[in-house]
Amino acid sequence: MADADPDHPASSEEIERRVPRIGGVMTIFYYDKIAPVIPFYEDLLRFERILDHGWVVVLRIREGCHLALVEGDGGSQAPIAGTNKGATLSIETNDLAAWHDRLLALGADFKGYGLDCGCDGRAIEFHVRDPGGYTVEFLEWIEPPPGSNIKIR
Repeated sequence: MADADPDHPASSEEIERRVPRIGGVMTIFYYDKIAPVIPFYEDLLRFERILDHGWVVVLRIREGCHLALVEGDGGSQAPIAGTNKGATLSIETNDLAAWHDRLLALGADFKGYGLDCGCDGRAIEFHVRDPGGYTVEFLEWIEPPPGSNIKIR
């Protein structure tokens, strides 16, 4: 990125203090085939498809939060076999019981069945697996992390 004034370049201290704006966050999951996974995110979780190029589908979770589903070697990474994918999509909610009831009624693949205590007792959570083996965690904070702006009921 070029300095605003080429005659007076920013010092390294000024550059270090400036933090560029982040417009959003995208998690990327890699699969051998994405077709069997898409209904889980669109129908069960109601994420909105905003881009579809066949080998990659981008879903809006909410404004600024997205999930990309990538097929095969279409992206910069490759699918990992098994259920330990090395990544989890964690969803914060104040409606944990409603999410649990919805996913149970719709036949989601639960990783355990009840609500668990997590984050050193600061949250209640449960986990489901998508059809490709990735874990999706739903959590509701009891006590948000210090310094966070997370709102609890």
